[in-house]
Amino acid sequence: MKKQLEKPFEYLRRKDGTAFTTETVSRWYEARAYVLDKLKDVAIGSHSKEHLHVVVTNNSPLMLSAVRLVALSAHYANFDETTGNNRTVITLLSKNRDIVEELKKEEYLGNLLEFCKYSLFESEPENCDSYLDIEIQIVEKWSEESNNGTIKMSEEDAKAFLASRNPEEIYSIDTRMAVMVNRIYSLGTLIDSLPFEDIHCASRYALALEFFQHGLLRKPLSPLFDAQEFKADATQVKKRLSNVFCADCFASRAKGIEQYCAGKGKKSKKAWEENNEALSMSEHARWVTEKLIMGFRTMNDQERILDERLFGEEKKQYREQLKCDPTNPVHIDICSYADLRRINPDDMKYDSFIMLAIPKILSR
Repeated sequence: MKKQLEKPFEYLRRKDGTAFTTETVSRWYEARAYVLDKLKDVAIGSHSKEHLHVVVTNNSPLMLSAVRLVALSAHYANFDETTGNNRTVITLLSKNRDIVEELKKEEYLGNLLEFCKYSLFESEPENCDSYLDIEIQIVEKWSEESNNGTIKMSEEDAKAFLASRNPEEIYSIDTRMAVMVNRIYSLGTLIDSLPFEDIHCASRYALALEFFQHGLLRKPLSPLFDAQEFKADATQVKKRLSNVFCADCFASRAKGIEQYCAGKGKKSKKAWEENNEALSMSEHARWVTEKLIMGFRTMNDQERILDERLFGEEKKQYREQLKCDPTNPVHIDICSYADLRRINPDDMKYDSFIMLAIPKILSR
């Protein structure tokens, strides 16, 4: 299937509605191409005791964009949100005492540092009990002797990589897989009507998977983004970009399954089914990280009290209203996976289904 190249980052806007600079948008594309290439051989299965450690050697705008892309892309099924074990660790080398405020800008990590574990120089870590699978360490020095298999990212290396690649593929994104992810949300009652019990049981999704594989996957491709439709709709832009970031993790999830198969002697189909819960939890952690980077926040006390007083369609409309606020969007699902089962179990089904659909999308 021929590549479908689009330029979705141009549609993103700041909370005040103004456009990001051309330089910022270009750096997002450059960082994405560079980071995905650097991480392409990482394989971490659900049974692994390893974790990814990325060292970013300076705090230039391009390298801060790389930190953003690692946080968006490096999510693995062996993370345990109860203990915090196996987080992806991003070590940033910087002597800037104001680097945290720089990272909190909309073009970099947005609201992520409010929730993820991070440490600044010699200070005690913040958010040590975070349910997120990303940890940020900011240090002044890092010894090459402590490498131990870490992945090093530098301005020089990034520029050399970018110079060696076709600019068209750097400054645009192949959205084929993201289109397939977006189509999943049109399955409607095939997923919505499933009971909450045994959410991770693959057989429950058999009918929906059959329809998806032989129906939606075979439909002709259409663009993920439309200039007229999304020009003034920040919410729709972020929804479609979420499909892009989700699909960016498919290759690494497949490598994790390959590692699991090799270690456990399992067939691929069985491995995807056995790993559905671990993959779904990892996908939720990825999704929360993405939403925080994209500027979403949790409900405040007043909003939560009102939400608890509403029922049925009123509750649904209220949550949608908060989610679609372009200046300060709120999402009820920004929570731990354990809390999601209590707060909004319907959305857990989509995490499970997407993970089961990955091998079908990749084969297509």
